[in-house]
Amino acid sequence: MAALLLAVLFIIFVDLRPRIGADFFFGSNDPELVGAQRIGEIFPADEFVILSAASDDIHNPGYGRAIQKLTDRLGNLPGITRVLSIASGPESLAAAMDSPFWRPLLISRDEQATLIIVFLDERQAVSLVPVIEQMASQSEAAGGIGRLSMSGMPYIAEQIRKNLVRDMKLFSTLALVIFAGLLWVVFRSPVVALGGAVSGISAIFATLLALHFMGQPIGILTANLAIIVFVLTQSQIIYLTNNWLRTDVSDGIARMRDAVRRTAYPAFWCGVTTFLGFMSLILVPAEPLRQLGAGGMVGVLSALGVTFLIYPAFLLYVRRPPVPPRQEREKKSRVGVLSRGGSVLLVGLVVLLAVGLPFLNTDPGLLAYFKKGGDIERGLARIDENGGSSPLQLVVSRKDGERLDTAQSYEQLWTLHHDLARHDQVGTVLSLPALMAEANNHPLAFLLPWREIVTLLSLEANQNVASSFLDPDRTQALYLLRMKEQGRDRPRAEVMQELEGVVSSAGFHLDLSGGVYMLQGRLSALVSKSLVGGVISLLGLFFLISFLLTRKGLVAGVMTLTAAIIPAITLGYYGTFRIPIDIISAPAVTVSVGLAVDALIHLVLAIRRSSKKGGAPARSIASALREQGTGIVASSGIITLGFLIFSASGFPPTIRFGLGIIMGAVIAAVASLTLFPYLLRMTQKFTGKA
Repeated sequence: MAALLLAVLFIIFVDLRPRIGADFFFGSNDPELVGAQRIGEIFPADEFVILSAASDDIHNPGYGRAIQKLTDRLGNLPGITRVLSIASGPESLAAAMDSPFWRPLLISRDEQATLIIVFLDERQAVSLVPVIEQMASQSEAAGGIGRLSMSGMPYIAEQIRKNLVRDMKLFSTLALVIFAGLLWVVFRSPVVALGGAVSGISAIFATLLALHFMGQPIGILTANLAIIVFVLTQSQIIYLTNNWLRTDVSDGIARMRDAVRRTAYPAFWCGVTTFLGFMSLILVPAEPLRQLGAGGMVGVLSALGVTFLIYPAFLLYVRRPPVPPRQEREKKSRVGVLSRGGSVLLVGLVVLLAVGLPFLNTDPGLLAYFKKGGDIERGLARIDENGGSSPLQLVVSRKDGERLDTAQSYEQLWTLHHDLARHDQVGTVLSLPALMAEANNHPLAFLLPWREIVTLLSLEANQNVASSFLDPDRTQALYLLRMKEQGRDRPRAEVMQELEGVVSSAGFHLDLSGGVYMLQGRLSALVSKSLVGGVISLLGLFFLISFLLTRKGLVAGVMTLTAAIIPAITLGYYGTFRIPIDIISAPAVTVSVGLAVDALIHLVLAIRRSSKKGGAPARSIASALREQGTGIVASSGIITLGFLIFSASGFPPTIRFGLGIIMGAVIAAVASLTLFPYLLRMTQKFTGKA
C-alpha cells in the first residue's frame, strides 16, 4: 500500500526532465559565476549557437544563396535575436575574407566552411535548439551546403540533456529488469525478485518526491541519482535476505523479525557513513555537486526506510529452502580459503596501477562528453579544428588606468590581440581593435580620430556594436576567445595562468574572466578536490564509525585500509589508461567505497556476534565469512552484472559511471572476503588478542 501511494504521488508531482542550461557546470548563485555574471552586466550579450556550413567551394554562388536562405529562415524564428553569417554581416564574402574582424568570426581557417552565429534568448534555448537542428538538416538535404555542424553551449547542454534522458529511461528500466532477474536466480524466489524491484522503485520515488518538495529539480548529476538509490537499496535487501535465509528460527514472522534485527544495526551504520559522505558535498561551491549531495542524503534515508518498512513484508510470502544443520554448513563452507591469494592480487594491483595516479584527468574537454566518432563529436571537432569551440571572455584594463579610446591604447590593444592569437591553445580572438580595424576600412575613416570612431560605433544606428567590447567608461575592454578543446596537454587552469601572463606583459590587468572554458577549469579543480577530499573524508568517517563499533583501533584501521583499496585501484586504473573523470562519472568512486563499507560493517558485526558465543578469533572470522560471504558475493555479483548494461550507452559519461561502479563492486567483494580477514588474522597474531 505504501509503495502504491508513493507511485501515485510520484506520477502526480515529479517532473523527470533534467534541467540543464548553458551554465550547467555551476548554478546561477555559485561564487564561481560571479565574474561571468559581472561580465554579462558590463557587456550584455545573448547566448549563441554556431553552425559550420562546409563546402568544397565557399565562393560558389549556389552556396551563397543557400547560406542566405538559411540565415533568413533562422532570423525569422521567434526567440532568435540576431543571425550573423556571410549573408548578413559583411558586405560580401570577398569583404569578409579581407576583414580582420569578419574573417576570424565567420570563415574557417581552411576556407572549407563558413560559420553562422545564431544569437538566441536563453530562456527559449531548450525549445529553439531542436528547431535549429531541424532547419540545419533540411538545408543539408536541399543541397547547396555540404555538412552542417553545430556547437555552442546551448547546443551542447541540449545534447547532454537528451543523452541523460535517453539513458535514464532505457538503462533504469533495463537495470530494474536485470536486478530483479538476478535476485530471482540467486535466491530462487520470484517473491524476493518482486520485493526487491518494488522496494528499489519505492526508494527512488520517495527520494525524487522529497527532492521535488524541497524545490530541487533534476540536474546533470541527479539524473543518475535514481540508479544510485536503487543500488543502495538492493545492497541492504540482499544482506537482509541472506540473514533471513541463515537464521535458525522456524516461525515466519519471528524469522523475519530476527533477520531485520541482525541487519538493521549494521545497515544503520552503513547508512550513517554514506549519509555523511554525501553531506560533505553540500559545502562544494558547485550546484551540481551540492544537488548530488542533497539527493544522496535523501536517498540513503529512503533506501533504509524502504528496506525495513516495505521489503520485510515480502519475506513472509517466500518459501524458505531447507536449511542444513549448522555443523553441516560449517563443514561444507570454504569461504575465505583464498584470503592470501586475493590479498596478494589486490596489493599487486595497487602497486602496479599507482603509477597512473599522477596522470588522473579530471579536466576533460567538451568532446569527451560525446561518443568518439559520433555525429556530435565529429561536428564539434570540425568546428574546434577551425578556430576553437570553447568560449572564453577576458576583461582587461590598462595598468596605468588610462582610457582605452586613444590611439596609444589602440596600439596596445592590437598588440595584446596578436599576442593572444599566437597562444597555442587559442583558436580565434575577437576584440575592439579588430572591430576598429574593420571600421577603418571605410574610405572616410581617416578623417576621424580613433575616439570619434568608437563613439560612432556606439550609436543605435550602428547597433551599439562598440558596447559589446568597451565599457561605458571606456576603461575596460572585452576580448572574446574561442579556445581549442583538442590536443590540450595541460589543465585549463594552467592555460588561464599563461593567458593572464600574456595580458600582463602587454601592459594590462586581467580584471575579469568568464565563459565555459574558464568555468570548466574551475569545475575541474572542484571535481578533483571533491573526489580526493570526499574519499579521504569518507574513509576518515568510516574509521571513526569502525572504532565505535569494534572499540579496537587496529581493527578499525584494517577495515579502513581495506576500503581504501577501492579508490586506490580504481583511480590508478583511470590514470594509467587515461580515462577522463568528468563531473557525471566522478561520483561512482564514492558510491563504490560505500559498497565496501556495507560489506565490511556487516562482516565485522558478524565476527563480533560469533566472538560473544565464546569462539576463538580464527573460528569467529571463519563463522562470519560463512554467514555473510553469500550476501557479499551476491550483492557484488548482482550490482556488477546489472551495471554491465551501461557499457552499451552511447554517452561516454554514463559508460564511465558504470565502469566505476563495476570495478568498485568487484574490488569490494574481493577485498572484504580476502584482504580484510587476512589482515585481521595478522593483527591478531601480532597483538595476541581477539
